[in-house]
Amino acid sequence: MSTEFDNLYVPLQPLKIKGIEGDVYIQRDDLIHPLVSGNKWRKLQYHILYAQQKGKSRLVTFGGAYSNHLLATAAAGAIMGLQTAAFLRADEPIDNHYLRAAQLYGMQLIPVSREDYRHKPELFARHFGEDLTAHCIAEGGAGEAAWEGVAGIVKSLPFAPDYLLHASATATTAIGLGKGIQACGYKTRVYAVAVLNNFEEQRHFIQEAGLSEIVEVLDGYAFGGYAKTSEALMDFVKSAIAQTGILFDPVYTGKALWALRDKALPGRGVFLHTGGSMGLFSETFLRRM
Repeated sequence: MSTEFDNLYVPLQPLKIKGIEGDVYIQRDDLIHPLVSGNKWRKLQYHILYAQQKGKSRLVTFGGAYSNHLLATAAAGAIMGLQTAAFLRADEPIDNHYLRAAQLYGMQLIPVSREDYRHKPELFARHFGEDLTAHCIAEGGAGEAAWEGVAGIVKSLPFAPDYLLHASATATTAIGLGKGIQACGYKTRVYAVAVLNNFEEQRHFIQEAGLSEIVEVLDGYAFGGYAKTSEALMDFVKSAIAQTGILFDPVYTGKALWALRDKALPGRGVFLHTGGSMGLFSETFLRRM
């Protein structure tokens, strides 16, 4: 994983999948690092930089039992020589490959009830309020530091595409891309494919950021909700992997690919691979592969 924040770049390559027409490229952010990949690293990189600049030595964040963000934070912390801790949303004991891997990288997991989890500032203050070495990162890495990291994707592109399309759960990546487009003065359109049933929430965040003229949230591709899928989507994901040799998953990138095929957008476009392929190896999906 590169530590050259301003020069982080993974080359584009043509995206060739049956049914996806037009001049489309894929930004292989999944190649940044096996676990700290895609938008996870983009969102974390400036959080880590700012923590180091302030002399912090511990990253503290929040997430659920299947959070790519928790795992990415654990791995990135270990690589950068930082301790990590996370408040885990859990009303009962949980054990899975995400959490075992995070603990392998040295992350301290602090299970809390779903009710307590709603009060994140209080949780951080209670456990780390007197720890001057702790740097708090919002759930999913959200915030201005994340936007700054994601904006770097636009600056690294070798051309100004007509559109960028990606999987979106919180609109953080979409906002970062929109800000990057503004900074570069491009006329690129961002299509954020909502992968869970929070279309209105994401659209509200885009409006608050003043990016409605640049970013459009696409609804109708959640396949029932977060981590929900269908036989048709699973077949499509398997076919896309076989055709390209690139791992896609049914939680994020598979849904975005489906939308890309469905929309048949005009012009020269870029599909952003946002990483998160660990979801493909969850028992739920492995049984259906």
